[in-house]
Amino acid sequence: MLFIRLAEIFKKAVFPSKCIVCGSFFHVFSENDPVHQKNYSDKKYEIENITFERVMSPFLCSSCLVDYLPVESPFCSSCGIVFKSREGTDHICQKCIEHPKRFGKARSVFLYSKSVMEVIHSFKYKGKLQLADPLELLLFSVLIRYWGLNDFDLVVPVPLHPKRFRSRGFNQAYILVKNFKKLAELITAAPAGFDIGRDILQRTKWTQPQTGLGREERIKNIKGAFTVNKHCKVKKTRILLIDDVYTTGATADECAKALFEAGVQSVDVLTIAGAI
Repeated sequence: MLFIRLAEIFKKAVFPSKCIVCGSFFHVFSENDPVHQKNYSDKKYEIENITFERVMSPFLCSSCLVDYLPVESPFCSSCGIVFKSREGTDHICQKCIEHPKRFGKARSVFLYSKSVMEVIHSFKYKGKLQLADPLELLLFSVLIRYWGLNDFDLVVPVPLHPKRFRSRGFNQAYILVKNFKKLAELITAAPAGFDIGRDILQRTKWTQPQTGLGREERIKNIKGAFTVNKHCKVKKTRILLIDDVYTTGATADECAKALFEAGVQSVDVLTIAGAI
């Protein structure tokens, strides 16, 4: 055991970690923390210990760790977008009054800062799948802040078009939820009252990336892109829709449209990052 420990110390000294955001090298001192374990274990997670600093410290240097903002009130009670003013209480924003969403409420873990953006891009586009567990842990911690484990029947990831799935090799939204049922037991010591609906939604229309498009362009681009798998029974079910980023809500709203047309009872939305 002493030899193994010395080998680990030598490894960290000679081969320090590289920050995903800025590329600088740094030393990790807390890899034995349960929240940093590469695979989920039987150890229970304490919800108060699931913070961005602790979960992401093996991947980001100390400077980049502070470049994030959790989503906190006041925010829109419908779309979850944070208000620039930090005064007042949660209320419906002007955009949701003018253009009501089909889904009930949307919530995000963080604002879309530089660090969060780089983490998500590294996960999605650079194949950094080691980020999946910490991101999933953070996502689930926000789930149990705003919902109960019996508030929905199905957790449904936003799907990729088959062409994009073949190119990327995985659907990041599904990777972010595949262990939700196990996390429910580890964190709350209670069985989950939901299932993971991996194949509920299908993306049948090829669309250009939403990045860089305005609100109206996003709505037009994504219109009619989703259908519900005819082999899946979703009538009267309560859905929690999962995606990585919430910007204007166009994608989530189009998914909700397809789900409601199939007879679901309700749709809520949960994402890693949300725009201001």
